[in-house]
Amino acid sequence: MIYLNNAATSFPKPPSVIHAMTVALESPPVSPLRSNTSQQGDLLADLRRELGTLFNIHDQERIFFCSSATDAINRIIGGGQWSVVATSDNHNSVLRPLLNGYHPVKIIPPPPVLETLPKGSLLILNHCSNVTGNIIDIATIAYHAHQQGLIVMLDASQSAGCIPIDVDRWGVDIVVFTGHKSLFGPTGTGGYYVHRAINLRPTQFGGTGRDSRVIQYQDGEWEYEVGTQNMMGLAGLKAGVEFVLGRGVGCIFHRLQSETNWLINELRGIEKVILYSEGGGKQGPVISFNITGLLPSDVGYILQNSYDITVRTGHHCSPLIHQQLGTWEHGTVRVSLSDFTTHEELETFIHAIHEITGSL
Repeated sequence: MIYLNNAATSFPKPPSVIHAMTVALESPPVSPLRSNTSQQGDLLADLRRELGTLFNIHDQERIFFCSSATDAINRIIGGGQWSVVATSDNHNSVLRPLLNGYHPVKIIPPPPVLETLPKGSLLILNHCSNVTGNIIDIATIAYHAHQQGLIVMLDASQSAGCIPIDVDRWGVDIVVFTGHKSLFGPTGTGGYYVHRAINLRPTQFGGTGRDSRVIQYQDGEWEYEVGTQNMMGLAGLKAGVEFVLGRGVGCIFHRLQSETNWLINELRGIEKVILYSEGGGKQGPVISFNITGLLPSDVGYILQNSYDITVRTGHHCSPLIHQQLGTWEHGTVRVSLSDFTTHEELETFIHAIHEITGSL
């Protein structure tokens, strides 16, 4: 099988991830701050440190873990007293909490026109589109957003692990990440960073293991990691992060961008292929296209059943961007790479597209 659906969940995982999860499962249960056993060491502190290195976050204690980026986004949106502005290229993990919640919400097309936005608003930006692969210039946007008095939140779900992220230099206030994509962790892992100056009220309360005598918190003395953590999953995420650090995220990015741009150029040369990804220096490892005369679902079916190639078809949980692309009715075919994708696999994919279009 050729797997080109890494924007959904990466596959395969590094062997070290599988090993780390197996060791965690076979070891005595450990809950941070609640156990004297030390077989897994200070796993969460180490993982915070490693993510801080990967994302350039100096205040690593402000990195918190939860079950997914969706979980993190719901906690952030629900934990602040703010109006919210989001660009229309955001994922449904952002759009649905906003449009089914209680905050004043404004959805705007990218790139955002910052001068029109009310001061104090939370501006939610998508670092890398999971439809087109476009990477935004977050450093420039965040700089001007702060001049306008905005709070900047970056959804790095699609970029964490495959595109360099520099939180402190960019001046981003909040970052959300998931574990199961380019960080090579398992599903059910993710987290977020919140700048210490932001008083984010938790939306979930429960046991933490710190001081069980405290039942009612004083304002600002919040704890954000409650309940029993997914230690097996976080052990896998830690191994995935270490794999990325060992490879070098810059090295991963440059290789993937080169391969993605090669793929885009090849698709441009095929008659009946309609491309929605521009390529170039702002291209992440995600491509959307359609074939004239075929539904995206038909293309996906043919690739899967005739060529054993797995892609993704439809709207990719980002419906509003399809209005801009003109693909609202049926969506697109999406191809997404990981560090394990080989050039030979991409050549096989291009050969398949030539055969499909040639048969029409």
